Amino acid sequence: MPDKIHLEQIGANDPSLPSTAPSNVQKTGTDDTVNPPPKSFMQNFYNRETKQFCGRTCESWGKIIAYGIIYLLFLCTYTLVILYLTLLVIKQTTDFKTLKPSALVYPLSGIGLTAIPTSESTNPLIWYRKGEKSDYNKYIKAIEKFLFSNSNNTERVMENLGPCGRPPYGYGENPCIIIKINKHFYWSGKPLQLNTTNTSIIPPDVIKWMMIDKNKLWVECSGYHAYDKEHIGSIKYYPNPPGIDSESFPLYSSGRSHLIAIQISDFTMGVSLAIQCKLWYESGPSVIDFVLYVAPTDIIAFSGLAYFND
Repeated sequence: MPDKIHLEQIGANDPSLPSTAPSNVQKTGTDDTVNPPPKSFMQNFYNRETKQFCGRTCESWGKIIAYGIIYLLFLCTYTLVILYLTLLVIKQTTDFKTLKPSALVYPLSGIGLTAIPTSESTNPLIWYRKGEKSDYNKYIKAIEKFLFSNSNNTERVMENLGPCGRPPYGYGENPCIIIKINKHFYWSGKPLQLNTTNTSIIPPDVIKWMMIDKNKLWVECSGYHAYDKEHIGSIKYYPNPPGIDSESFPLYSSGRSHLIAIQISDFTMGVSLAIQCKLWYESGPSVIDFVLYVAPTDIIAFSGLAYFND
């Protein structure tokens, strides 16, 4: 008996041994206290017990909104200050008196040219089907609009342009293009001099005209590439020779822009022709490019476009 009691006491004091106590203890509580049911959307949005919206009290939301407003005001103020300082620096370092936002001002080294009727379109392209007046009627209207709004003495201007100064301005057979010398404040072109200019870059026609008059600036047009020169046919100038008196420069807003008309004939139809016109003067020339495409009557439409690439 003493050994049995002793063993029972040892088992009761040793937690590593299996317990012999009766397992008659009952669990208390319910499953809801261990795993509470999920809250509904409205309970998450507004808690009546804690009076919280989306987990925050009204005071907490007010602080967050106030912080956001103050932060946005700071960013706006910072941006406006930086912009103001930038404009102030630009104003102090830039001479706006010399910046004239006018289409009549060009770099002092040259003068601009305009080709009519291509100036009426965003593309330097003239194309139509032979005999289709509906195709080239827009070019006739563009030239008429330009001639009647460009000069006070329209009859004299049209007389100097020959057939390119009278409707239909060659369209239908031999189209005309009018080259306008744009107005340039304070610019005066000096004529070419054979003894000082590199004559190797001057076209033969210009050299021939210079022999006639040494005090003029000359307009000369030709095909851009050798392929274009082969198919361009002949070019007639109005007036002929196409010279402009150098003493008529500079041109101001009250002056009349000089006009030189060219008429292209005997060209190859159905071929896109890249044409380049140059105004030759000392330190020049000024250049303008455009494309002419006249399709035969059996061609429905034109989908190609020539580019001026070397």
